[in-house]
Amino acid sequence: MSKTPDIDAWWDQLERLERVLMCVGPDEVCCEGMTPRQTSILRTLIAQEGARLTDLAAASRITPSAMTRVIEKLEKQGMVERVRGRQDDGRAAMVRITAAGRKARRRIDQLMRDRARAVAESLAPSRREDVLDALREFSAALENNNCCGLRPLITITDDRRPTSENRELARRTQS
Repeated sequence: MSKTPDIDAWWDQLERLERVLMCVGPDEVCCEGMTPRQTSILRTLIAQEGARLTDLAAASRITPSAMTRVIEKLEKQGMVERVRGRQDDGRAAMVRITAAGRKARRRIDQLMRDRARAVAESLAPSRREDVLDALREFSAALENNNCCGLRPLITITDDRRPTSENRELARRTQS
């Protein structure tokens, strides 16, 4: 017989988690003078050299017109460049990360590694792997159960999940 979860306790903890994670919203400046959404787009562009605007929009769960505005801001900062035309679709606008964008993303990645290290080291060493496994399971539950109205994630690359494979891909493409 399975035990019924304490829904109020789950609700309290989910709200607490939301408050902690939303200290910086997707459109507020955080790292390197960029928003979390902009830094995520840079990660995607490092993992896949050149991406269509429409694909970036789908991966970021925003409209193509909203993505155009985000890309325009990144262009003004010198982080990305738009290139017209592709071999199979001459109308499609491609977006590429610049050297400055790669450099900024490397600094952000180091900051995130430092933050992740601080969080992990604040846990008892004997609990770290269990907590990490629980986080993986929790993230999957949120993604797979339409939490908060999220649509299934459409990605160009799996940049929203910081797996060792994705981190390794980012390291190789930064070199």
